[in-house]
Amino acid sequence: MYLEKTMAQAAGGVRQADAMTIGAERLEGVSALLMAAQRHWNEPDRDARLAVALEASREVWHDIQAALAESALFLPLEVQQNMLILSVYADGKLDEYEITPSSDKLGPLVSLTRNLASSLKEWRAAA
Repeated sequence: MYLEKTMAQAAGGVRQADAMTIGAERLEGVSALLMAAQRHWNEPDRDARLAVALEASREVWHDIQAALAESALFLPLEVQQNMLILSVYADGKLDEYEITPSSDKLGPLVSLTRNLASSLKEWRAAA
């Protein structure tokens, strides 16, 4: 049940009205999926759990790229540029994880995802 709820949260689109909050919530959902895949690495459903986490992660990072391209995120230019760099980096890491999956390799992506979610919430609160 938790996995379905988290996946539904991660699958929602980034909307202009509250893109930072929605983006932060989606990033938190994705990080939860990635952490669950890491935590349950030795369980029989690992491949399915990892596939869901990686797909949700790829979707949220691509949606961030699309929101940046459409100027839907009302953030300073430098922040937007950094988010683009992070999203391209994350996308490359996702390709790497799909080719050679490893529990240890998920840690940096989890940290990146959680840190960006936290930063977006801080930007939202400051706005």
